[in-house]
Amino acid sequence: MSGSAAHDLVLQGALKELKKKDLSSRQGIFDTFRKLHPKLKDAFYLRPEEDEEDPYESSQMMVVIANAHGIFGVYPMREIYEFSRIWAIGSGRKFAMGAMYAVYDQDLSAREIAEIGVRAGCEFDVSSSLPMTVYTVEVAAGAAKEA
Repeated sequence: MSGSAAHDLVLQGALKELKKKDLSSRQGIFDTFRKLHPKLKDAFYLRPEEDEEDPYESSQMMVVIANAHGIFGVYPMREIYEFSRIWAIGSGRKFAMGAMYAVYDQDLSAREIAEIGVRAGCEFDVSSSLPMTVYTVEVAAGAAKEA
C-alpha cells in the first residue's frame, strides 16, 4: 500500500468489517472498494478531497493486491488494473519497474525478480529504504510466469 502510513491499519479494519468481499477479479475488487469507500469516510474519517477537478472522491491510497488470481493495482479513484507480469508501488516504483523489466526474461523466480525491483527502488529513490519483507503466494493454474 502506498500513501499515509495510517492507511494500513485503516484498510485492515475496514476490510474486516466488510461482510462480502471479492479480491479475485478486476470487477470483484472494484465492487469491494466501492463498498469500502463510504466506510472509510464514515467510520475512519477519510478525507476524500484531492483536486476539485477530480471526477470522483479519492480513497487517498494506492494498493497492490497479489494473490492466486493475479496482480491487481487499485488507484485512488478506484481504477483497477490487472497486470500480467510485474507491478510496483510507491515513490520508487519507476526504478523498480525498470529493474524488474530488465531481468524478467532471465531464469529467475518471481521472488528474485521482486527483490531486484525493491532493491533498485531503494537504491535510487531517496524516499524508499530497506529492509524489505517478501511474502509468496501460490498462483492459480495458468497465472504462473511462462517459461
